[in-house]
Amino acid sequence: MKILFVIKDVEYIDPMGIMLLSALAKEKGHQTALAVMADGNLREKVREYGPQVVAFSAKTGEHKYYLAANNQVKAINKDIFTVMGGPHATFFPDIVAKYDIDAICIGEGDDAWPELLTALSENKPVDGIPNIITKKSFNAGTPPVIRERRRSIDDLPFLDRDLVYSATRLARFPMRSFMVSRGCPYKCTYCFNHKYNMLYKGKGPLYSRMSVDRALTELKELKRKYETQFIKFYDDIFIMKDDQWLDEFSERYPREIGVPFHCLMRANLLTESILLKLKKAGLASMSMSIEHGNDKTRNEVLKRNMTKETLIEAFDLCQKHGVPTFSNTIFAIPGTSIAEDIESLDLNLSCRVTFGEFPLFFPYPKTELAEYAISRGDFDGDFDKLHMSYQSTSPLTCFTEEEKKLQRNLSLLSTLCLWMPSLRNLVVKRLIYLPLDGLYFVLYYLVKAYLVKTRIYPMKFTFLNTLRGIYESFVLEKFKHTEEIVTKDEMSKV
Repeated sequence: MKILFVIKDVEYIDPMGIMLLSALAKEKGHQTALAVMADGNLREKVREYGPQVVAFSAKTGEHKYYLAANNQVKAINKDIFTVMGGPHATFFPDIVAKYDIDAICIGEGDDAWPELLTALSENKPVDGIPNIITKKSFNAGTPPVIRERRRSIDDLPFLDRDLVYSATRLARFPMRSFMVSRGCPYKCTYCFNHKYNMLYKGKGPLYSRMSVDRALTELKELKRKYETQFIKFYDDIFIMKDDQWLDEFSERYPREIGVPFHCLMRANLLTESILLKLKKAGLASMSMSIEHGNDKTRNEVLKRNMTKETLIEAFDLCQKHGVPTFSNTIFAIPGTSIAEDIESLDLNLSCRVTFGEFPLFFPYPKTELAEYAISRGDFDGDFDKLHMSYQSTSPLTCFTEEEKKLQRNLSLLSTLCLWMPSLRNLVVKRLIYLPLDGLYFVLYYLVKAYLVKTRIYPMKFTFLNTLRGIYESFVLEKFKHTEEIVTKDEMSKV
């Protein structure tokens, strides 16, 4: 069969989910192709390629675009089988009943997806496949049938990067994304992982990791086939503990791969021994999220369970050993004020974060923090109206329009403060009150582009690719910081 994957746009992180699904499909003898909605040619691609299956993977916020795309596909040919997976389908399985989608995939699709394709190609029923829900099998009062989580991910195929690289600009962007593990055992209230783990309760391990040998084998193939200057390990937490896996990785990676890398860590897990082993392997920069500066909000509302002292000590370790840091910090949390957002900026400054983002809280479905916002009356539960980016205006009603303007200005200008800490007082006492958000966005973009290129993901580009990158990244950032494009009226037509 011919399978067409549809994505809204590409950023600078490889869409590893669809790359894996494409590889799994090709293992079964199917053909795959990619359509990028931002290119404006979805209808032409569907007519030209003639797929039997069209697949979407959606997070809440961007799901609106995929529902609209599904509508376009069905208008061309009602017989095309459409399927949606990802977090939105997992937590809103009723979309299969509400919209003209043939099936959804809940949770992991590693085994459900190939089984679905085999059934379709052999004209067999698909209604009883675990993790797959169809209009016929959907029952609002009955939990879905879900198979156990994979205990080993070593036997998964290499990601089909050709699917994306042959159709997008990512082929010429020399940073490659990779994951060696799955899962996160922590219970941060803004993240879907906790609810995801509850979905799989009693059905396998919360955390799985590739062997070092399996990871390096794929990385060697990646490096052989594509220009690779930098690796971003996109695991939720790259290293859980100082163990034999890390010892082997720190010895073999620099010898067999030898490409600088970035990884994500939790501050309470970072030790000097772990940091030194990672640096020996080729660590060039590290992400550690702060999330909030106020102890009560960070630990009681967000359930991060980290003290300020723990955070400062972890960032001090990175400073001591010359490792640039990237951190995320959430503004506009329910029940907080601009004063607490400024407190969060100040903690970033105390930690001497190299580069940071300060997104506004968005209530993603089924997360504990979203339920908290709804219970307070700060959000009405209409997830369809959420922007696909959490860097636009807060959707919460507990903040006035004036407060929302201050939040957006502080979100943009806080990144400048990390680059130049002496700006702090001017920013919080004067600049956030001025109606200069357009100027602040440009300044934010320039500082971000500089710090990301020189400190966080240092890479070399040709002059032409630099100009292209500036234009493309500016357009992406501008969209993230503007109001939604798909309106409720447009959604009602889907």
